[in-house]
Amino acid sequence: MTRIFPVALTATPAEVRSAPILLRGDLAGAFRTAAELGCAGLEVHLRYPSDVQAGRLRRWIAEYALAVPTIGTGMAATLDGLTLAHPDPAIRRQALERLRAHVDLAAQIGSAVTIGSVSGRLGPDEAQRSERRAAALEALTELCRYAHACGVTLLLEPLNRYECDYLNTLADALALAQEIGAPNLKLLADTFHMNIEETDIAAALAAAAPRLGHVHLADSNRQAPGRGHLDFAPILAALARSGYRGFLSFEILPVPDPVTAAQQGIRTVQALSDILTAAQKGE
Repeated sequence: MTRIFPVALTATPAEVRSAPILLRGDLAGAFRTAAELGCAGLEVHLRYPSDVQAGRLRRWIAEYALAVPTIGTGMAATLDGLTLAHPDPAIRRQALERLRAHVDLAAQIGSAVTIGSVSGRLGPDEAQRSERRAAALEALTELCRYAHACGVTLLLEPLNRYECDYLNTLADALALAQEIGAPNLKLLADTFHMNIEETDIAAALAAAAPRLGHVHLADSNRQAPGRGHLDFAPILAALARSGYRGFLSFEILPVPDPVTAAQQGIRTVQALSDILTAAQKGE
């Protein structure tokens, strides 16, 4: 069977309760599961870059013939309160140093680094929002320079309004990326957030196509594609038309269990890929 897009599962060595990450705790087992399910990659989410040794990751990457398309960094924000838009300069510096360490790890394994929750919030005070945005922009620009020197791509992920108050749509993220102008700053599109914020998901993906570096597939309820009300046919068709051939990664809740959720997502992508392939061949 033809699969237009490589797919990836999500994993973390941490024992998290409510995060939309499929495989938790046993990272070696996560690599094995992803390989057994026919995936091409495993997206690894880490609280601290030191939570796993680069040598072990390289060994698993080689053993299971899997890529690590990106390293998730959101736990720095959700568990430790570290964000690039924090009003305290010391906290912003801590966030930047944590992200630098993620970049160092990514450089050793050929991965990108996701900038999502660590973008932070600007807060409700209009008098401070401009100042905090400028501080976040300065920190992200500095991180881009550091990552570029390391040969690492950063993936800026817009989040829904309940999780971020200034980067909600792909257009928001694209405008900020263009403002920074770093060649290694790409966009990460997540269909869960897009379902809340975008008026037309397919159109938003098409407009962001030149900078699109990674895609999270999650249904409207943050479960596997096919378990909510999102129509993924036009989404994958828009990606195919735009020439996107990067990963589709399942950043989803492990419902009803991790393997069943992964299999559901894979089946959905495969079925739609078969339809797209047939259409391209004029069948």
